[in-house]
Amino acid sequence: MGNESTKPPSSFADPTKRSAGGMFQDLKEDITCSICLEPFEDPVSIDCGHNFCRGCLSAHWSGSPHYGYRCPECRHPCSRERMIPDTRLRSLVEKIGQIPVQEEVDKELEKAATLLKSGEAVQLVGVDENGDLCLNEGALSLCLEQRRVKDAPVCLISILGEQRRGKSFLLNFLLRRLRNLGAEDESWMGQEGEPLTGFEWQPGPTSTTKGVWMWSQPFWVPGENGMVAMFLMDTEGSMDLERRRENSVKLSAFSMLLSSCQIFNLATMMKDTDLEYLEMFMYVAETVGHACRLKAIQHLDILVRDWFFPPVFGLQEGKKYLQDIIQKLDPNRHPRALGALKSISTRCYLMPFPGRNLVVGTEGTLADMDEDFRDCLKDYVNDIAKSAGKHVKRDQEGTALTGTQLAARVKNFSDLMRQYQFGFSSVTQMAVTLYNLDKLEALRREFAEFIRNQDELCRPMFAGLKVTPSSMTRRLLEKQRELARQCEESLRGNEPGRTDSILLLESRLQGDARGFVERYSQRYKSHALKAGVAVGVGAVGLAGGVIGAGVAAALLAAEAIAFGTTATFAIGTAAGAGTLALVGGGVGAGVGCSIGERRAREAEHVSEDEAEGEEETDPSDERCLLDELAS
Repeated sequence: MGNESTKPPSSFADPTKRSAGGMFQDLKEDITCSICLEPFEDPVSIDCGHNFCRGCLSAHWSGSPHYGYRCPECRHPCSRERMIPDTRLRSLVEKIGQIPVQEEVDKELEKAATLLKSGEAVQLVGVDENGDLCLNEGALSLCLEQRRVKDAPVCLISILGEQRRGKSFLLNFLLRRLRNLGAEDESWMGQEGEPLTGFEWQPGPTSTTKGVWMWSQPFWVPGENGMVAMFLMDTEGSMDLERRRENSVKLSAFSMLLSSCQIFNLATMMKDTDLEYLEMFMYVAETVGHACRLKAIQHLDILVRDWFFPPVFGLQEGKKYLQDIIQKLDPNRHPRALGALKSISTRCYLMPFPGRNLVVGTEGTLADMDEDFRDCLKDYVNDIAKSAGKHVKRDQEGTALTGTQLAARVKNFSDLMRQYQFGFSSVTQMAVTLYNLDKLEALRREFAEFIRNQDELCRPMFAGLKVTPSSMTRRLLEKQRELARQCEESLRGNEPGRTDSILLLESRLQGDARGFVERYSQRYKSHALKAGVAVGVGAVGLAGGVIGAGVAAALLAAEAIAFGTTATFAIGTAAGAGTLALVGGGVGAGVGCSIGERRAREAEHVSEDEAEGEEETDPSDERCLLDELAS
């Protein structure tokens, strides 16, 4: 029972946007020559701005040279000598020529529109060419970022458990119920001989569902604060012997991310292997929930199939059975599983054997079911459909997530898996890796906050001029070293992994610092120029204006040192001894000239040192520029 494909399907177009066929037609018109009515060949632009094929325009103008050359479209006089090749337009024509023909685009759009309207199973998590699990972001967006869903709270129901135990079968009856929510009798279950359709399934021992599949059509159910978009998910069997242990861990992680209500599907009774899987799943849920800021397990149903001792079924009998299991469990052996079973959000439902005719049959009809199984199936499916609106996907703070918000978190987790190529041979290894990544991200956020604070403190002009770019660089470097020490002290795991994590953090912080220093340097330069002009013309009126030009000179000369540009050296010196000195007065001219020339000489010396690979000199290393002037 399940879905056969092992590779994620291709992304689907968004039918809510403008028709791709219409957009393609508009593009064709934009690249069509108005003379030959064909796509441009060797396009040229003329004086008026219109474009034509070079050959078409030459032929057109050759017929009437005595009347002058005019644009074939607007009749504007033009020069035959100024036919300028339009390389951008030529490139556009070539690219548009590679777009699939309109008929193919329309077929894809029609397929996507049909899928959204009627629903279909799409694979969210599949297996790539290397045998690793991967997320199909196109399918995820199709489901969670479509139309109303993107801004609505979502409920996602998935069924976990051993392979070949009727998970897809149950989901298909949930589909029938959700398609007929208004039915008050059992008519929603279908006709007696109606074959079961929806999620792909088939009888037999061979498992067909690989990865995680979702029904693309949402079902709208009432919730606490309005309507909730409900989705059904089919998940690969947890005990599949063909799957690697690493993929089992990752599959559990994706299942937890994509679910708000989990149904743990068991056969006959809860066995030790079931408890081991539940223990692993709970560990994964806690780890991934913490890393992705999501509530781990919101609701868990223990669904025991083929129950027959004693032959009484339903929620009430399931409650008794669950209490019996809890009393028998060793709290030291499966602590997380025991905690999950004790949770108030966990229930147990006992369901009888479906009947021999249904098990060996191929169509899953009501006529093949035993009567007690049919009654229990009806009651359980009704209960799930009625309570779905209560199980909205939430973050750690309990806030309901919209389709777009959940999709973003799932994509972020998938990016981590893809970017760092983690090999999770065990749940413990995954927990250590995600813990370390969480620490790295927290330290990086701390560094980003430090940068923001520095940016705010130095944003005012004169406050910023007290901290040159090289001084800011040293501040950032000191903070990076502090965070690297914290990282080394807080990481878990073996030494190679810890070393790689520290190097990764240092690389990220260096990149963040480099980008900020570049922006800061540009602003520092701008501040220096503005301050120099303002003070030089008496706008600030520092010391009665008598040293205004000197301030201008010193500011600009210091800025020149920070940037190492000869042009700015000249501006700094001229500001002190030249034009602005007329406003600042004799004292300002002398001070400005002296400081400006000295700073320029220092800067030239720094430039020579930098050419030899030495460290840049900072004019504010010993004392800030404005303090020097004030003295």
